[in-house]
Amino acid sequence: MEDGKFKNISDSLTKLYAWNHGIITGSGEHTVIETAIELFTKISKSRIETLPKCLQISRMIRELKVEHFQIAITKLLYSDETESSIQLHMIEPNEIGEYHISKCKKNEIVLWLFEPCVEPIISILQELYSKLQPRKAFLNQQEWYDYYINDLCRIYKIQAQHDPLMSQSFDFVFQSKDDYVHGHIPNLHNRPLNFIENICN
Repeated sequence: MEDGKFKNISDSLTKLYAWNHGIITGSGEHTVIETAIELFTKISKSRIETLPKCLQISRMIRELKVEHFQIAITKLLYSDETESSIQLHMIEPNEIGEYHISKCKKNEIVLWLFEPCVEPIISILQELYSKLQPRKAFLNQQEWYDYYINDLCRIYKIQAQHDPLMSQSFDFVFQSKDDYVHGHIPNLHNRPLNFIENICN
């Protein structure tokens, strides 16, 4: 948003941020997410327990400048290392606007959509859920993310046709205890996939 007007976020603008133990991403208003991450990394020195407060402060700052429904519904998702695996957590506001952390369940698929109708993608989601496999089931990273990318491309492409606030392009992260891969999928037939392989230390 510039000069009080919202503008479309570029498909190349990421909402993925790295931190010491994984990634942080979000759904909602990009400036709220970006400011929350900046507060988290620069002010709180990446202490994960402060992330809900950073999101709350970021929201308050943004609401002093503009009014838009996306600000109030902005949420975060982050990964964190445990002794044996990676755990996903969600930070969402409750009914009185206070933010709380909850753990994602094993094999849980979380959808944060502005358009609540998922009829067009329900069969793909069911198919995806029925074939979920852990990292150890694959010989290498390429096989791991190839297994899921086609379904994700179909989900984003179809849902973007029904939700004007959703892009058909998306960023992805596949993370295990030992390695991860992340990248951007433009989701256009004439453009190649972009990904970056990294090894967690």
